[in-house]
Amino acid sequence: MRIQLIIFLSLFSLTAFAVDDKSMQELFSKYDSVMDQKKTDLIDEVFTQKFIRDSGGKQELTDKIKELTTPPSPSKTKMSWKKGQKGDVYLAKVKEISTNKMKTAHESEFIIIIEDGKPKIDGTMSDGN
Repeated sequence: MRIQLIIFLSLFSLTAFAVDDKSMQELFSKYDSVMDQKKTDLIDEVFTQKFIRDSGGKQELTDKIKELTTPPSPSKTKMSWKKGQKGDVYLAKVKEISTNKMKTAHESEFIIIIEDGKPKIDGTMSDGN
């Protein structure tokens, strides 16, 4: 009984403290590396296995990412997130503000879940304004 309680408390503490500002910032830093710099070796650290599978598998997702155009100029990003209403689901909103003269903004909303003790992107609710 005591061992079960210790295991339960250990698992609970891992999921309860798995998401904070630092872990979300790291996730979206890796996301930028994958999407902008084409560092596809980070795909497993950024996306859930379900997302990768639903995207046609790792190779197809890698091919899709490599086909994307690289942004012409760097942009500033502002990220905010909150816990969802059910389970270990989080919602993150990322707003990119272009540094060019036009000052265009692009906002995306992501669904984040905990997989292997780390936050990972499981999909998007919206991708752009």
